[in-house]
Amino acid sequence: MPQHRTVLHQAPGLMVERVVQHAPSRQWSAAYEVATARLVLPVAGATEFRMGDASVLLDPITVLGLGTGQPYQMRPWTGAARTSVVVSAPPGASWPVPAEAWVLTPRALWLLRCHWCSLARGDEPPLPTARLLRMALSSARRAARSGGTTAALVQRAQRFMAGQLACGDGARWTLDDVAQAACCSPFHLAHSFRRHTGLSLHVWRQRLRLAAALQHLEDGESSLAALAHALGFSSQSHLGAVFQRELGVTPAQARRLLAD
Repeated sequence: MPQHRTVLHQAPGLMVERVVQHAPSRQWSAAYEVATARLVLPVAGATEFRMGDASVLLDPITVLGLGTGQPYQMRPWTGAARTSVVVSAPPGASWPVPAEAWVLTPRALWLLRCHWCSLARGDEPPLPTARLLRMALSSARRAARSGGTTAALVQRAQRFMAGQLACGDGARWTLDDVAQAACCSPFHLAHSFRRHTGLSLHVWRQRLRLAAALQHLEDGESSLAALAHALGFSSQSHLGAVFQRELGVTPAQARRLLAD
């Protein structure tokens, strides 16, 4: 799968890379095997991973741990280039990573993004990478990967939401639209989604919107009103209120901190 890798940080026992992947179609890749234990932390776009008979969609709020020797396949879920940060143990280093997926909190997402930006600029981040990752995962929720009908409809809902947010064209979509994409009633999806993920559909959508907003701000988006419209917030003030509540900063402050 075509990709470009940039090493952001390398230290004994730890390497951080930014990986940009380009793929022309939504086809499964060849089978790979993990050379060293790693965490895959999506930044933009979405990629589906398949490990044996289990699969997980890595949207911008989901993290995947892969253990040494783990076989896997990937396929892109959004058409645009997908960017991830991969944190891995160099060959020979001992750094066990459970083969699990986690859903990050908005605060953890914000701190990690600031951390990656600091590394990319060559700055010394406030916390070591390993410590920040432990903090982020300690507050994260383990993502369910069980099979069956419930898992299938939840994954259809997650794919739909990830695809809509990746478009960022301002087209309005509701949770009823998500239920239609999942091929079930809104009530059944809402109940199944919360039972399967531990989060409501509304909260999941809100976290995806925040992740998309952070990416746009990091890219230098100048109009907060246009950003709010593109991501489905009711107004610029609504976007600002969500940022303050979930991240502790305003969108303007986030843009400055990510761009500095």
